[in-house]
Amino acid sequence: MTEKLVLSLPFRVALLGAFVGFAVAASPATTGGGGNVLPSNAKSKGYSLADAAAATAVFDTGPHDATPPNLPFYTLVHDATVKPGTMLYVPIFHADDSGEDAGKLPADVTDPQAAADYLMGVVSAFGVDEFIIVVDGEVTVLDDSNIHGLNTPPLLDGPPAGTKYIVSGTFVSPLTKGEHTIGIGGIIDGEPVVFVSYDVTVGK
Repeated sequence: MTEKLVLSLPFRVALLGAFVGFAVAASPATTGGGGNVLPSNAKSKGYSLADAAAATAVFDTGPHDATPPNLPFYTLVHDATVKPGTMLYVPIFHADDSGEDAGKLPADVTDPQAAADYLMGVVSAFGVDEFIIVVDGEVTVLDDSNIHGLNTPPLLDGPPAGTKYIVSGTFVSPLTKGEHTIGIGGIIDGEPVVFVSYDVTVGK
């Protein structure tokens, strides 16, 4: 496999690891608090999940050591230290039409059902039935309403640079001060499996 595929790289590496014995089940963090997963129709600082997807698509397909976009929430794609009261936006999994995947996404990625069907079709090949987010050991199963597709400015994971992007994402309410763990993954054979975990420190 090449480094540019339909799957976002961290999620894809973890998916492959799951099938060679490296995925881990969710486990509670030693400290916790806050961090509620918001309903898919909730807004954060005036942004819907669709708005957040549009605002973060280019960043999400680029180098994740880059500074997240300046938005009224933090886009979580790696370990992070955030200020108290910070809302999180967590892109769980995305597909786009850059590089070798050009022409593979639905003609109209803004069609919610077409976008959801495509994204779930990609991960079903790995045995994933639903996406999950795990906040300090608490598992939340996401559904098609968390998936949004959109047309974007040229993305960063080409060439060629794609302009179609589909993502499953969610907002997480502010965490309490201290150390937290947020995992993303999927339901496989009826069980939650975490593929990627982020350490989140909420400072003073």
